[in-house]
Amino acid sequence: MDSLRKILGSRKIAQAPNEIKQIQDYVQRRYNSSCRVKVQRGALIINVPNSGLAATLHLERQLMIDKLKITDKLVIRTGR
Repeated sequence: MDSLRKILGSRKIAQAPNEIKQIQDYVQRRYNSSCRVKVQRGALIINVPNSGLAATLHLERQLMIDKLKITDKLVIRTGR
């Protein structure tokens, strides 16, 4: 029987897409606000703290997709 260390050591762990860090940096730089980004079912989901920022990001959604070269579906949500 294999040891747990050997099993987990050989397992490939998926790395977070570079797009997550790019989106977080973009929101921090442009709006001085933090956000959480996660990948779920082939979509990037951005959670921002307030509805005003979410509305602004919705208006700039296509600009973000073009500028950051996002290939996945982009969903913007309000709330933590």
